[in-house]
Amino acid sequence: MKLSREQLERRKAQAVCFTRDVVGDEDRADEIENETLEAYAERRRIQITNPRRRAMKTRQQLLDEITELTETIEDLEDDRDQILDIVAPEEEGEEEGEEEEPERGEG
Repeated sequence: MKLSREQLERRKAQAVCFTRDVVGDEDRADEIENETLEAYAERRRIQITNPRRRAMKTRQQLLDEITELTETIEDLEDDRDQILDIVAPEEEGEEEGEEEEPERGEG
């Protein structure tokens, strides 16, 4: 089932009222009321059609992502260097990053 965030909020409020007023279970009603909207949707197997917030990543997840991205960058730099070696190979005696200066005549 798919519901908008607003529809899901209304449904959750109705569930709280029903559990409190009809079922008579104050504790369970409080549990539902304190549950996040995302957790309520997941438990009820409802998909939110307009989710606003993404779950915050943990510090470790962010560090893992940084490591993965750094490795990807290094791989891409290696590929770039291999392509440059094919397209414009360095001449002997020339060091990377140095430009050859034109010779000047004595005058």
